[in-house]
Amino acid sequence: MAILDIVKKGLLIPLTETYADDELSSHIEACKELLKSVGVDETVVTSGVNPIVDSLILIYCKTFFGFKNDGSVKELPKSFDMLLTQLALTKGIQANVS
Repeated sequence: MAILDIVKKGLLIPLTETYADDELSSHIEACKELLKSVGVDETVVTSGVNPIVDSLILIYCKTFFGFKNDGSVKELPKSFDMLLTQLALTKGIQANVS
């Protein structure tokens, strides 16, 4: 199942509805860039087979989907930080060993 479909199911949006696809896709890509920026190996982020990556993307999208840009801050849940740390430590950038 594609990550967009996983996110839509998590937000209780029918898979046939497309009104939010652009915003959700933007949040998905922003989360992937965040994961890469903290040191998670790009192949892990883009493979589509890591359940922790899927969970992080879902939490990220649930936090920011529909967020009004009114200056108030909506923080990511602590579970996001815990999973992000776990993923960065276990699936960090692969060192080339000669």
